[in-house]
Amino acid sequence: MFEFVTYGAEKLQIFLMVSIRAAGMFVMAPILGDKAIPPMIKAGFAIILAIVLIPVASKVAALPVVDSNWHLLLFAIKEFLVGAVIGLFFTLLFVGVRMAGDIVGYQIGLMMANIMDPNTNTQHSLVSEFYYLVAVLIFLAIDGHHAIVAALADSFRLIPIGALASDGVLGEQLIRFTAHTFIIGLKVGAPVIVTLFMTSVTLGVVARTVPQMNIFLVGIPLKIIVGFAVMAVALPVTKYVIHQSLNYLNDGALGVLSGLRVN
Repeated sequence: MFEFVTYGAEKLQIFLMVSIRAAGMFVMAPILGDKAIPPMIKAGFAIILAIVLIPVASKVAALPVVDSNWHLLLFAIKEFLVGAVIGLFFTLLFVGVRMAGDIVGYQIGLMMANIMDPNTNTQHSLVSEFYYLVAVLIFLAIDGHHAIVAALADSFRLIPIGALASDGVLGEQLIRFTAHTFIIGLKVGAPVIVTLFMTSVTLGVVARTVPQMNIFLVGIPLKIIVGFAVMAVALPVTKYVIHQSLNYLNDGALGVLSGLRVN
């Protein structure tokens, strides 16, 4: 009877820690952590994931000894941080896509047409929101949400429960990978940015050649038409960049987690 009670308590403790790691992932992950999803549904998904991943977490390593409530709280904070790091890496992809939309919107001339984003409580241009919705559809089409869950499952192999090191390396790694959002933004917006730059140069030459022409009256609608046309033509490029960036950030998240394990 005593062995049964001990076994049940250990499994309950593992379930609690796995649930907390999954909850941290849901807080930061794109789409899955959207504010439009009620918190109760997120909590339900976290519990379901914990039930599914208990065998994985139990197989990797034995649960550390917990001798006080403060010790248990420390483990809970570490598990939440691991899940949040996984979700943050995938969120960087959409931060880069929104950055591309802001740059393209400024180049087209639609930067003043902003809408409020409830997820970030900030204003974004219409072009940025368009790029974000396209990125969401592409992300779901290439099974990006499955990649998030797979990264969560692999995290227990890389960092067992309570094995997260707190030596300051995590901050340096996050800064390095956060800089990759600028690269994603430039790659996604490059076709439109380059085309509109060439359009501006052409309009400048025309303005010098034909001074009688009102270049502002012609240039503003021309940039809008050219910008939207290139955005439509460059959608396959956008899909390719998002796919490659997803693989890079997924590998980066697993690589960072593998380096944060307590030896």
